[in-house]
Amino acid sequence: MNNVKLGVLLLLILCFEPVFSQVSTITYEITARNLSLEAVDSYPQKLISHQKEDSLHRIIVRTFAAYEDTVKRKIVVNDRYIKHKAYPQNIKKYLEPTLLTNYSHPEIQNIADSILNMNDSLTTEIIKRALKYSSKRIAFDANLAKELDKGTCTTLAVETILERGKGTCSEYTNLFIALMRRIGIPCRMAVGYIYMPEQDFQGSHAWAECYIDNYGWIAVDPQNGFMWFPPVAIKLFHGKDFIDCNINTLPDMYPVGIKILE
Repeated sequence: MNNVKLGVLLLLILCFEPVFSQVSTITYEITARNLSLEAVDSYPQKLISHQKEDSLHRIIVRTFAAYEDTVKRKIVVNDRYIKHKAYPQNIKKYLEPTLLTNYSHPEIQNIADSILNMNDSLTTEIIKRALKYSSKRIAFDANLAKELDKGTCTTLAVETILERGKGTCSEYTNLFIALMRRIGIPCRMAVGYIYMPEQDFQGSHAWAECYIDNYGWIAVDPQNGFMWFPPVAIKLFHGKDFIDCNINTLPDMYPVGIKILE
């Protein structure tokens, strides 16, 4: 589902702070057997058109690097963490544990307590520490990635992940989601496709999105430990966990065709 090359490429892109005078967009045309129109049409992405032909979806979606939106970025940077903040039901559900993201494991509880005991009231600092923990706690499992890519298995639950000490991008994400929900920050899974033709790379990826008041959902990468995604990451699904994303197996979500229009 993911490999070391992907992490290196994304990190290289994010090492360079944007210098554009205005937000630069990328427009994709995607043909896929399975996708979520709600997920596709969520900030910073915008669904331009959608057609259904037989069993295939054909969409045009425009996106940009959310980091370049300086007005909205300030909301994220200045947000203050409140442990028992009240959320509407459509957001509150992303605080609930699932079979894959159960946060009752003693290690999750201990790490959550240690993060909050550092007395930093900025939400981004708490998220960054949780990302660091998740990215370092387990090792990448290339064999599991191959099985996921073939559709012969699915993502593992937090208890199994901690016991095995390794996983793929979806396992890093499950671990991070459990930690965020234990801390009290709404968090959901995102699954999509990384498309970098200039680097001769494309492939599926799973990441997380944290909810911040007056901003919405910010993408973070638990496997590689960073915030703010480049526009080469195209979100196709989101949900409380992989099961809630309604993806049967990874091959079911792979685009049949994808190209950059502008």
